[in-house]
Amino acid sequence: MSGIQNKELQFSVIIPAYNASQTISRTIDSVLNQSYAAMEIIVVDDASKDNTCELIEAQYGNKITLIKKVVNSGSSVARNSGLDIAKGDFVAFLDADDIWHKDKLMLLKTILAANPAISLFYHPYTMDHITDKRLPENIVVFKLPFVKLLPSNMIATSCAVIRNDPSFRFDPAMRYTEDFDLWLRIGFKHGLYFVNIPLTQIFRPYGSGGGISENRWKMRKGEMRAYRKLANLNPLFILLLPVLLVSSLGKHLIKMVTVRK
Repeated sequence: MSGIQNKELQFSVIIPAYNASQTISRTIDSVLNQSYAAMEIIVVDDASKDNTCELIEAQYGNKITLIKKVVNSGSSVARNSGLDIAKGDFVAFLDADDIWHKDKLMLLKTILAANPAISLFYHPYTMDHITDKRLPENIVVFKLPFVKLLPSNMIATSCAVIRNDPSFRFDPAMRYTEDFDLWLRIGFKHGLYFVNIPLTQIFRPYGSGGGISENRWKMRKGEMRAYRKLANLNPLFILLLPVLLVSSLGKHLIKMVTVRK
């Protein structure tokens, strides 16, 4: 860790893509236009059926490391493929239809260099135009208690940054809420840090049509699976498991009733 403190932090950016030809250019451009350059941009194409790969190769060439998956295996496997070759000190994730504020990596470099204990960091997202929005001068970094992470997944993947650690991997057996499972595992052991500044712009609400989060019941089952895996971190979580599972089911029922109205 002392080595990181004595040099400029480097970021690897991992972008999983599947049939993303309509949005991938603006996503990659938002990384290339950062005021603090990423060390590398790794796009993992998860066996797209459109021309995503051809577009990336034609527009960006060797500016991008492109991994082409032959079989569609889901976001966990795609992101892990990027993590396996990432060389940066930290890894920032970005979905293929989201973009970043131009000063995101610059701000992250400042925050992470000043707080070397951070292994998991996140910020909010917005649907408002973000590219040239002025950032506040006073930045407050919060360390949140782990219990804050338990009620629901409040960390959008495009807003998350993790230390480049070989033990930090998504569970390849999970296709839904695999990110929540990873945040729980890292947050329990290493803590959870947050800054209340939107640095990612999304273009459709989470849970809307067209995304993996559209299937609410599978997402809910993924959340409950992540809760059951908490016992691997500490057996005492077994005592809390009934509360978490009932809460998860309750949230699902409430959303069903709300949607039908």
